[in-house]
Amino acid sequence: MRVDGNSGSANRRGKVVVISDHDYRTARRASVHQIADAFARLGHKVSFISVRFSVLSRIKGDSRNFLWRRANKPEVKNNIQCYLWKTPFHPFKSKVAWLDSLSPPLYRAYGRMRSRFIDDELRSASFIMVESGLGAVLLNRARALNETAKIIYLASDDLMTVGVHPYVQTRLEKAGRVIDQACVTSRKMADGFRWIEDRLFFVPHGIRDDDFPKSCDNPYRSGIHAVSAGSMLFDAGFFADAAAQFPDVMFHVIGAGRTFDAPGNVTQYPEMAFRDTMPFIIHATIGLAPYRAAPGCEYLSDTSIKLQQYEYCGVPAVCPTFAVGDSPNRFGYVPGDAGSIAAAIESALANRRAIQPPQFLTWEDVAHRMLEPRAFADTAM
Repeated sequence: MRVDGNSGSANRRGKVVVISDHDYRTARRASVHQIADAFARLGHKVSFISVRFSVLSRIKGDSRNFLWRRANKPEVKNNIQCYLWKTPFHPFKSKVAWLDSLSPPLYRAYGRMRSRFIDDELRSASFIMVESGLGAVLLNRARALNETAKIIYLASDDLMTVGVHPYVQTRLEKAGRVIDQACVTSRKMADGFRWIEDRLFFVPHGIRDDDFPKSCDNPYRSGIHAVSAGSMLFDAGFFADAAAQFPDVMFHVIGAGRTFDAPGNVTQYPEMAFRDTMPFIIHATIGLAPYRAAPGCEYLSDTSIKLQQYEYCGVPAVCPTFAVGDSPNRFGYVPGDAGSIAAAIESALANRRAIQPPQFLTWEDVAHRMLEPRAFADTAM
């Protein structure tokens, strides 16, 4: 899928600073981790800064809490410099409207909190990539510290869909003048980026063959097994309906972010290292993507990593209708509708077959496009 072209600055080795709500060292492997790894493999010096972490994270049970004593200390892993920015507080969106209306000053204060390490990293960067999330409030700070770095906004998710406070969206749009390019992972996000004008590009997720072992032990006993991996927009209610209607199917839920009451044929696992989930996916009868509905969530049909992994491994998938897209290997249901959930599972079980996966970019392809999207015709919006 590579399009001929001079990739310009993408081929120049430099320093890439990544700012994300994720931490590189967690077991969870989101697309931003894969992109950071690809930058490193391409020879760039990579600094991965994790934000939105404070004593509130410890109270709420953040997946990064195991790094509490290692926060605010740079640490190298896999040739990537990692830094978890622990602050006295961090702002967040609550479920109380009047409380959220009082939050903007907290976001402004957060964006101005001192960090010599972060400021030094921003000053020395050749590229600054800010992933969708709280890091958007640091965009103007990044440009003020570094007038020459290319600033990239990576829209892994729509901010409204994942429940980020509206103030962050406001700050993002006001920072539009300092952003060199915004890269969306689904064309369905385009309407939300009219403010960036001709600096919007499409860069989908990639696949790395080495992440998928050619052979691995089967973690299941004989029988029918359905697997779900991940916590984004996780809908625990799906399993109450699905497991009750299919008592002969064993349901495996990996890293949902919380435990929940479920029938006896549902097994729940804590968050696993990315490679440890692979045998569960490769040997599954069907894959599950139990997303709950959220505003603007249709883009998940293009950006869902788990659905992409199921497809790559030849595993039919069950997901809400909004995440089906144009894939013949996905079977949709309406969240909360037990009848449609049953129909989708029955269809997936009836269509078990060797699936020809679509052609994917490599993560190195993705990394090149992130740094210099104009060099590739397939990024055009």
